[in-house]
Amino acid sequence: MAIKSPAPAAAPDLHATLLCLLLTCLLLAGHPVAAEPLPPDWPYDTDFDDDLLHVHPELNYTQHPDWVARWERDRLGAGAFTGAFGSSATDELLIDAHWALNPRLGEGGLRLRQDIVWEQRRHLPHDRLDLWLGLEQRLSGPWGVVVQATPAEDKEEIDLRLGGLWTSPDRTQYVQLLYLAEDITADEKDPRAPDTHDPARGVAWLVRLARGDWSMYSSGHWTGGHARRFPDPGASPELRAASRRSDDLVVRVRWRPAPRTHLELAWRQAEDAAARAYRGEATVYDRDYAGWYRTLSARGLVPLAPRWRLRAELHGLARRATVSGWRAMSYHRDEVLPGVWAEWSVGRDHWLELGYLGTFSRWQDAGLAERSGFADKVELAAVFNLGDGAGLKASLSHEVSLQRFGGASVRMVTGF
Repeated sequence: MAIKSPAPAAAPDLHATLLCLLLTCLLLAGHPVAAEPLPPDWPYDTDFDDDLLHVHPELNYTQHPDWVARWERDRLGAGAFTGAFGSSATDELLIDAHWALNPRLGEGGLRLRQDIVWEQRRHLPHDRLDLWLGLEQRLSGPWGVVVQATPAEDKEEIDLRLGGLWTSPDRTQYVQLLYLAEDITADEKDPRAPDTHDPARGVAWLVRLARGDWSMYSSGHWTGGHARRFPDPGASPELRAASRRSDDLVVRVRWRPAPRTHLELAWRQAEDAAARAYRGEATVYDRDYAGWYRTLSARGLVPLAPRWRLRAELHGLARRATVSGWRAMSYHRDEVLPGVWAEWSVGRDHWLELGYLGTFSRWQDAGLAERSGFADKVELAAVFNLGDGAGLKASLSHEVSLQRFGGASVRMVTGF
């Protein structure tokens, strides 16, 4: 069901909400830089030996394929939201939420452009919180320009991106390519007085094209990261040099020959790297980390009867991580994650899901014997389509092989 644009009478309320969001972002800016902890925080090998490490983000708490397609189609309309929130450990919550707010500002082709990405996942070494706020200006026909910044960051970590945009008349197809500059004021605003000799510069893109039953979607950003020196021991008594990289991309190709049939092939890749060099006795903590995470996924939905539909998924996953220096390691993990769900319609707009999913994994730390594991889960979910493109899904899951409660989740999608 297509997401409807808000009625004109609702625009003042929407604009007031957006103003509140902007003020909140500005109030969050300008926090002081925390001192480098010694020994430093270490997020790079957490839970590597957990059999369920990737089951939650890849299978258990992912959005329904129909909802993913809806979000991709409508994210450059007036606005849309998709979010998954689920328990992945006793003390840990998996979050994967995306907001896009694009209301018109007057009649001259000007729009507010706010894009928020919040990912808190165990399969990545760092959480991701991107708060992009800016404007889009229509130039001629389907062409426009976009400029956005991250005002909710610390002043030395403000990012900027700007570039061009093409959209179809209904804004369900688009090509956006932006030049990306990260930490544009780091050397001037960081009290540790860094010298950025290799700044993080690159591109960010957003693409959706459709023809007949086929569609293609891609998004991501790629910079190659930054490298800095801290030449003043008085301003930076512990840290001597640092670098950081965090890039990712996703590509999806989808075939929908009928409203209830959906076949999809997707590739996702994330790469992270970080290095730290210290002074004096703290040089024992010098380290250089590099890692990547790649998944190839196939998903399909096939109707079996007027009230029944079958969903099947298969994911192939590879993960690598190496560290030299402090806490040196070399780690690899390979995994195959299958899942199958039966959907039973309740009325016209709602359905129940019963799924069985699992993982066959093998992993190895350098110097240790290779290990392997198997874990599986069952999931029961209720899905409610609330009209105007909004949906709510609540699920419970149980870990079959481990004989324990497997968690609960809430997933949502809506348009504005």
